[in-house]
Amino acid sequence: MFQFSIKQWLSVFILCLLCCLGLWFWAKKTIFTPVQTENTTIMLEKIKTVTKLINVEGQFSELYNYNENYDYDFFQLFSKKIILRVTAKVSCGYDLEKMKMTIDSTQHTVTIEDMPKPTILSVDHDIDYYDISEGTFNEFTPTEYNTIQRKAKEQISKNPAINQLLTKSESQKDDYIKMLQIALHSAGWKLKVKSSNSTPL
Repeated sequence: MFQFSIKQWLSVFILCLLCCLGLWFWAKKTIFTPVQTENTTIMLEKIKTVTKLINVEGQFSELYNYNENYDYDFFQLFSKKIILRVTAKVSCGYDLEKMKMTIDSTQHTVTIEDMPKPTILSVDHDIDYYDISEGTFNEFTPTEYNTIQRKAKEQISKNPAINQLLTKSESQKDDYIKMLQIALHSAGWKLKVKSSNSTPL
């Protein structure tokens, strides 16, 4: 009767161990690896032609802190807080669709009846979450996340520094009018601005 020696048994044991390890790594890589799926649906809902002049941009950074505490919640079971940072680029300028303009082709004259006031044309936000702490029995809901994000964004638009951007935009209005005058003058036209002290060329 054939008998295995200790060396042969050891070789068989090592071979089985290697097979088990190989099977484990294969299973870990194929069976236990999560399948990640990402889907993106982009829909073009509306196309609109706009005529806007952006002449001032400002970069803003804000830390927004939201806390929800209870007086007798000593173990922080119901309290929760969130800190997020909002960075935004605010663009100010003129909505030229609101500008009243008449063109006299016989006199080669363009008349601006009323130059609109500078306004906020766009605010591009980017949000980063610094800290989220939730109680055992009180977590943030998707609705609360959306509300907090909306309020944090609104604070950017209410920042007093926005007025500085609008003032800067207003101060550059005459420069824009002069550029337009020069462009029309080179084509043999004149520009008249009734709401401005600028002298037509």
